Amino acid sequence: MPSATARSAVTLGALAAALTTSLSAPAAADAGDEDVVRVKLVGLAAYDTAAAHTEPGDSWTTYLQLHDPKGKYVGDGGSRCTLVEAAPHRSTAQCTRVLRLKGGEITLHDMISRKGHEPVTAKTSIAGGTGVYNDAEGEGYITLERKRVVFDLYVDD
Repeated sequence: MPSATARSAVTLGALAAALTTSLSAPAAADAGDEDVVRVKLVGLAAYDTAAAHTEPGDSWTTYLQLHDPKGKYVGDGGSRCTLVEAAPHRSTAQCTRVLRLKGGEITLHDMISRKGHEPVTAKTSIAGGTGVYNDAEGEGYITLERKRVVFDLYVDD
């Protein structure tokens, strides 16, 4: 009968192998995934409740009119953001965004840091959706400008 030390080593080895396999399987499945659809949108802020001066904990909402890259209206969207950090010349906000399109909705989550009102591009995660996007996941980029938001999303169905 193997010693307790040997049994522990075998058990840890088996657990490590199982964990490695379970973590690499989704990555391998996504490597050749052909269900990824690129969605590019431009949002124009129609309404924004952000105050000129905000403190950590302050929240605001923004209503967007969404257009395709050629300028055609394709839907609307909204975001709710909360300031989580405020330092001199830098702020960080945590946001949830919902993009309402003809085929359904896409929900995004992100945490973006910016300096003043300079445009910034950051990652956003696709947390889900409705309609044709009901199994949506993935990530993309969001570029924040003054009254314009550009979405470049890779939606994995």
